[in-house]
Amino acid sequence: MVRHSSRFLFLRPLLLCVILWAVAGLAGVGLAGAQRVVAQLPDPAVSLTMTGDLHALTRAGELWNLAGTPVRLAAGLSTDAPLTSCAGQVAATLRGGQLWWGQRRAAGNLSVSAGTLCTPSGELLAISRAGEALLISRAGTVSRRVPVAALPDARPHLADLNGDGQPWVVLLTRPTTRYAHGVLGDAVEAAGLVALDPVSLAVRATLTLPAPLVFEDWEARPLRVAGRDVLAVVRASPQGGGALTVVGLQGGTLRVLAAGPDFGRGGRWLAPLTDGADLYAVHTPHLGGALHRYALTGTRLTAAPVTGSPLVSNHRLGERLVTGGVWQGGVWLGTQEQTRTLGPDGLTLPAAPSSAVLASARGAFLGTQDGRVWQLPDRQAP
Repeated sequence: MVRHSSRFLFLRPLLLCVILWAVAGLAGVGLAGAQRVVAQLPDPAVSLTMTGDLHALTRAGELWNLAGTPVRLAAGLSTDAPLTSCAGQVAATLRGGQLWWGQRRAAGNLSVSAGTLCTPSGELLAISRAGEALLISRAGTVSRRVPVAALPDARPHLADLNGDGQPWVVLLTRPTTRYAHGVLGDAVEAAGLVALDPVSLAVRATLTLPAPLVFEDWEARPLRVAGRDVLAVVRASPQGGGALTVVGLQGGTLRVLAAGPDFGRGGRWLAPLTDGADLYAVHTPHLGGALHRYALTGTRLTAAPVTGSPLVSNHRLGERLVTGGVWQGGVWLGTQEQTRTLGPDGLTLPAAPSSAVLASARGAFLGTQDGRVWQLPDRQAP
C-alpha cells in the first residue's frame, strides 16, 4: 500500500491555483478554454491568411506556416502589404516590390504598401508602383495591365454591386495631398473610387469626389444590403473630419448613398470594421476611442455608441493596419492603452491585437502583440 504524507496535502490547493493560472494564460481571461493558442511566433503577426494551412506575416517581415510547429517560409517581406491566398498559395510582396507567390518570386515593380486580390479566375490582381492594376497569371507573369491611378496603399476587394453574383474589383484611386492629416502611413489620400471587371480590367464605374473632400482610407469594404453589396469607406473634409459613408451603384454610376455623422472639425478620424453584415467604427482611435455601431436605413446612416463599451483602439498613428474585427456579430478590439484584447461575452485575451481578424471556413484567427496567434471561439456552436 502506498502512503501519502499529510505534510504535503496543504500544497494541493496551491498547485491547483498554479495550474489554473497557467491555463488562463494560454486560453485568455474570461471563458477559459473558449479561445486557444494556435502558435507562438518570435514577432507579432500583422497579417494572416488561409490556404490549406494558416499563414502569418510578422512585424519582422517573415512569412510563417502555422500548421503544427511554425515553419518560416520567407523573409524580407513588406509588412505594409497584407497577405493574400490565391490558387492554394500564399501571395506576399517583397520589400523590393517583387511578388512572392507559391514560394517563388514572380512579377516585380509592385507597390510595397498595396494589397493584392485573388480574382474568380484564380489570377492575382496587384497594384504597380505607377498606380496600374495588374493581372498576374499563375505562372507569375503580368497578363493584363491597366492604368487606373490607384492609391499607393489601396486594398482591392471583390464586390457584387449589381446583386447578380458577378462581382467587380473595387479600389480607391486618384491620389491627392489636398487633405493635411496624414495619420494612415503617409500624407496621400484618395479622391476617387473605381470598379473594374475582374477578367478584362475594363472600367465599369467610377466615383470622383469634389475638392476638398477625400477618402481617408485604404479600402472600400463590401457590406451586404438588400441582396447586393454596397461599400463602406471613410470620407473626410477639412471642416468636418472623417465620416463613414456608404457608396453603391445607382443607375450604373457609383454614388454616395448615405453619410454618417462627422466630427464637426478637421483632423479627426474613425476606423471602420465589418464582417460584411455588421458595421462598426472606432471614433478617434488615437484620442480615447469610442466604439459605435452603424445602421443603414434607406439613405440614412446613423451611428450609436455601444453601451457599456470601454475606451478602445484599433489603429496606431502612422500605420496602415486596422487591428481586431468582427466575427459572428462579436467585436474583438484592443483596449485604449493596448494591454489587452476585449471580445464578446466578456472574453479577453492577455495582449492587444497585432492583426486584423481573419475569418475562414476553419474559423476565425487573430494575432496579438505578444507573438501569439489565437483561434477565436465559435459563438454559433451548439
